[in-house]
Amino acid sequence: MSEKKEKKRKPKYGMLSCVAYMYKLMWKYEKSLVFTAIGKVPVDLVVSVLALYTPSIILRMLETSDTFSAVALVIIGLLLAGMLSALAGSLISAKGQFSEMYLTFRMICLLECHMLDRDFELSFMPEIKKLDERAGEATRNNHTRAVHFPMEFSNTISLVLKFALFGTVLSMLSPWLILLIALCSVANLPLAAWERKRNYETQDRRNAIMKKLNYLAFQVGRQFRYGKDVRLYSLRGYLTVLAQKLLGECVREKKAVEVRGSAVQLSDFLVVLIRDGLMYAWLISRAVAGEVDAAQFVLYFTAMTELAEVMGGIRWWWNCVCEGAMQVSDYRECLEAPDRMNRGKGIPLPQRSFSIEFRNVSYRYPEGEKNVLENISFVLKAGEKLALVGTNGAGKTTLIRLICGLLTPTEGEVLIDGHSPREYNRDELYSLFGLVPQDYHLLPHSIAWNVACVDEPERIDREKLHRCLCRAGLEEKIGSLPLGADTLLNRQVNPGGIELSGGETQKLLLARLLYREPKCIILDEPTAALDPIAEDRMYRQYDEITNGATSVFISHRLASTRFCDRIFLLDGSRIAETGTHEELMAAGKKYRELFDVQSKYYKAGQTEGADAERQEVL
Repeated sequence: MSEKKEKKRKPKYGMLSCVAYMYKLMWKYEKSLVFTAIGKVPVDLVVSVLALYTPSIILRMLETSDTFSAVALVIIGLLLAGMLSALAGSLISAKGQFSEMYLTFRMICLLECHMLDRDFELSFMPEIKKLDERAGEATRNNHTRAVHFPMEFSNTISLVLKFALFGTVLSMLSPWLILLIALCSVANLPLAAWERKRNYETQDRRNAIMKKLNYLAFQVGRQFRYGKDVRLYSLRGYLTVLAQKLLGECVREKKAVEVRGSAVQLSDFLVVLIRDGLMYAWLISRAVAGEVDAAQFVLYFTAMTELAEVMGGIRWWWNCVCEGAMQVSDYRECLEAPDRMNRGKGIPLPQRSFSIEFRNVSYRYPEGEKNVLENISFVLKAGEKLALVGTNGAGKTTLIRLICGLLTPTEGEVLIDGHSPREYNRDELYSLFGLVPQDYHLLPHSIAWNVACVDEPERIDREKLHRCLCRAGLEEKIGSLPLGADTLLNRQVNPGGIELSGGETQKLLLARLLYREPKCIILDEPTAALDPIAEDRMYRQYDEITNGATSVFISHRLASTRFCDRIFLLDGSRIAETGTHEELMAAGKKYRELFDVQSKYYKAGQTEGADAERQEVL
């Protein structure tokens, strides 16, 4: 069933539309490539004219001229013109290659910026993932058809003009030769179109196989975090067999592509053999009959030879242009994937802490089999502190993504200060929230930049930065560094940088919240890697900075949520219990059960420690 869907896939944009798009892109980012692509056509044509007429002109001069100087002057002039035109062609080709490389970088940057800027939830959608893979394939390196599309289009135009040139010359010998050439030219077009179509239709399948292979080769095989499991559990054999299986599938797909290409090449060879054989036989018969002299024979023979190359080139370059247009279409589709949130003008933002309301909200991820959240309804008042607890997979992280507007409900609606998130400008809406996620990543930039998160380092408010670092408890650490807050992070990218410990990273994230001064603070198990004492200390700091702000806390340790106004226990995609810590403990249900299980281990540890102390005293 999936294969049938792949076969029906067609490019969204046609050839001329993609040509216009690429020329607009070149005019915006690399104007010289526009002139290079256009200038290539007349230069190629001049080279072909000289190659066609030079031999016959020289032969005619040798037959008719009696003076050495006249013959030498003509030969020198023709050779000089040929050398200059060839030099111009080489310079244009070199300039084109450099400009294409620069345009490739620009296209990759546009694609990456689009992926970073588009709505977060689009990355979960299967159809968007496929668009990303196709667009990545189109701009993978400096050898893809989409990158060479402008110059290859110019090559095709040059070859068509050369065909007209050589065809006109041969028509003087016999108009039947033009008919023969035309018939042979279109003979293989259906087969070449079939090859392009099949390769395009099966591209998603090849991309999926290569994605799996790259994952095994570049992530599992090379990344340090997988090394322990591979060795301790003897997974090398299994991974090797899996890689060999994927490699076999990849080879089969590549072989199918090669077989289709070989079939087209074989058909081309047979057509060219028949065409050239008939043309050369006709020319020789005219020469033997005395209807063509030596100079004319050389002219027609050169035209036939050049025409044979032109015909092969037209089919090849046209095929390249068609592939390039398909890749450009895929690239454009990816960039034009529509956002769901409002990117235009929005209503004014709340100027103070705000309420959050869920009305019968359900959510299912695009590839999920069931709802992660089911019919959730609640109102979080302005300035209220809410704790979300529950087992893994209960939907806590999904719920806060819905709060922030990173996801939109499958059913129901979320209201921010009484309004739908889509009524606000998306980027302005995000400025209301300060999120510390469970999986956080500091960028390889300075400590100051990681706290302020501004477009330009010069825009950092240094006084505010210093206050936030001190309040977060990083003053001593910053003071011990030669460059202070301008010290770079991540030694892998910055050889002179530093690595922060887990506790120091938590303090930096706290400083980031203080600097941002959000109206709503959301913490998604940010202290999961800390011990209970360090976590309690960190949550006390968060409790202090959230005074007056609407706050949502997620913690796997239930004891850390006591300072919250309300606690929601998520279980089975629903809110199973709600209340304060004391109320939920008194109810004696799931929350009490989870709390007792956790506290039992802490109490057991304390008892064992007390017994050990008593034995030591005795």
